[in-house]
Amino acid sequence: MAVYFLRMNYMEHLNWKDKQLQRIRRWIKAVLVTWFRVEVKGHYQPAPNSVIIANRTSVIDVLLLSVFLPERLTIALHPLMFKKLWVKFVLLFAEVLVIDPGSARATRVLIKAIRSGKRCVIFPQGLLGQQEESLRVYDGPGVVLQKAGAEVIPVRIQGAEYSLFSISKSKHRIRLAPKITLHVMPSQLFIQPSHEPVNRQAVSMRLFRLISDLTFANSFQPQTLFSALIEGVAVGVKNKAKIEDSNRTPLTYRQFIARCFILGKQLKKQTVVNEHVGVMMPTTVAGMVTFFALQAYRRIPAMLNFSMGFYNLISACNTAGIKTIYTSRQFIATAKLESLVEELQSAGLIVRYLEEFKSSISLANKIAGLLKGMAPALTYKLLGETVAPNETGVVLFTSGSEGVPKGVALSHANILANCCQMKSRVDFTSRDAFFNALPIFHCFGLTAGSITPLITGLQCFFYPSPLHYKVIPGLVYETGATIMFGTDTFLTGYARAADRYDFSSVRYIFAGAEKVKPETIRYWSETFGVKIYEGYGATEASPVISLNCPLASSPGSVGMILPFMESRIVPVDGIAVGGRLQLRGPNIMLGYMSADKPGTIIPPANGWHDTGDIVTMTPEHFITISGRAKRFAKIAGEMVSLTAVEGIAASIWPELLHAAVTRKCSKKGEQIVLYTEAEHADKLNFIKKIHEQRHSELLVPHTIYPGSKIPILPSGKIDYISLERSLQEELQHEEELV
Repeated sequence: MAVYFLRMNYMEHLNWKDKQLQRIRRWIKAVLVTWFRVEVKGHYQPAPNSVIIANRTSVIDVLLLSVFLPERLTIALHPLMFKKLWVKFVLLFAEVLVIDPGSARATRVLIKAIRSGKRCVIFPQGLLGQQEESLRVYDGPGVVLQKAGAEVIPVRIQGAEYSLFSISKSKHRIRLAPKITLHVMPSQLFIQPSHEPVNRQAVSMRLFRLISDLTFANSFQPQTLFSALIEGVAVGVKNKAKIEDSNRTPLTYRQFIARCFILGKQLKKQTVVNEHVGVMMPTTVAGMVTFFALQAYRRIPAMLNFSMGFYNLISACNTAGIKTIYTSRQFIATAKLESLVEELQSAGLIVRYLEEFKSSISLANKIAGLLKGMAPALTYKLLGETVAPNETGVVLFTSGSEGVPKGVALSHANILANCCQMKSRVDFTSRDAFFNALPIFHCFGLTAGSITPLITGLQCFFYPSPLHYKVIPGLVYETGATIMFGTDTFLTGYARAADRYDFSSVRYIFAGAEKVKPETIRYWSETFGVKIYEGYGATEASPVISLNCPLASSPGSVGMILPFMESRIVPVDGIAVGGRLQLRGPNIMLGYMSADKPGTIIPPANGWHDTGDIVTMTPEHFITISGRAKRFAKIAGEMVSLTAVEGIAASIWPELLHAAVTRKCSKKGEQIVLYTEAEHADKLNFIKKIHEQRHSELLVPHTIYPGSKIPILPSGKIDYISLERSLQEELQHEEELV
């Protein structure tokens, strides 16, 4: 009888304790709902052995999951963190599983817990207790999921990173009461269980993609470019970041946005809402102020390539319906473009100089601009008609490397999506300083090199020309830049002119626009200790499509496709491996504008953009480019990659430029012609290398022109149009002689 009463008392005690915990849980839930308006979206329907995978945003992540999800959770925790006082509080609502990541036993313990039915929570970016947000994904959790054959329930915690409890305060604009949402996604099998040895890299990459998706979905908020700049200003002011160019007069973020308001008010008087306004500026602070000044007052900047020549430039203006162009008198004089400006004016275009506004900007205007800069969000809201994120934010033009430039309309959301896609893969920190010398009339220089650091509130330095090989290395050293952008051509030029210590501060270099030669990557690594990460992009994709990065890199590839991008590879006759890459995603353009339909945006069919590139893709989503579809020659019925021909030439004569084009042949269909900077290039060396590498002899050029001067576009790409034109002229000359 006594035993019965003791048992009853014990059960009553447990019930009482459970009721008290439920009351505390309800009270905390009420506080969090009141403070942060916490909302749970999605359907929580876990499978028996499913595991919750969550992103790290704040020190209250576990509390949010424990209080708002209906089950008692099991949290993996590092032994060193178990003694923390707040862990005792977590123990009220969740079980803590002490896991030593360096122990093999830890993996078995976690697998056993999952198989026993416990609802485990794993943070792949590090076990709970890490005090800084990181994109690094540990492969241990992935191995556990694979061995346990577990399904995963991705839970995206959104909003807590902006709270006072954020673990990344230096990256975000902190607010007192941001809205927090828990997005519960459908359960999915992580990787099919197998008795084969675990491929840790494949598992790690799968987990990395999952976390990248969560990070992107968290950070991408559809808004206008100017709204995103306002967010960046708040972070930049807090971190005391500076914006500078070759004039060496640094601006604070507050001064930068004040100048945008001051200049924007002047531009407003000469333009109308939604007008396509030409911007012909180099990569400078003034160029970016002009860009955002137009954004502030609902004008659409159309970035003009001043190096494309009069006929292409006037064609671009007609295509986009541009009537007014803004530029700088100092820039025009320095670049010796006076005759180009005269031709544009003769064609009926209005060319205005920014220097002309100096006399019309009074002291009162400057003070008003500074005051607006103190409250940019309110000022922007009061300026008038709002712009939808899916409306045109900027007009750019294709490089013209394969024909007449087309206008590309990119929305505000397109550009911002691409910025967030990049940031979901690369761990930019508040200590980073960007150095951008790429032109802002190309999407790579505009989005990656300019807009990304500005909307993130990071230190940045703009330089007007990537061709100043002797100047740029010294400036990189002086500014302490940590992030750089370039092409193979430009990076080779910098390496030749640089002192070995000039790039000592650089963490990452991201390269695109043309194939980066292995020799370039090796030279930078051995000489400067800097790794080059090659990416792939197109103006139509705003522009980055894939990217090698410190946490996910594959030699020879152009990187892993970015989050939330759909891809399909369409077979091409004559090409056995790979096919044409087509893409759809939040960064894909609104559409083209063509010369035959000026000002009309023609969207891609069903949202799919055909890149025209022949590629292969691995199961881990790494892309390798075989070449442009137009960059294949049909010889004796076989498709031969001209890019492969150039690659073989580069392996024979490294650190020099090579360009392969085709000409018609009555017998074989087409012949390959190779232009090369190598003075002593000949077929004999080429054939020898072909045999060494066991390639088809179809790759041997019919004609080689040694010691050629190869034309380069401002983007760093080879100007194949000019080469083909030169070849045609030479053939005509030969026919005349005959």
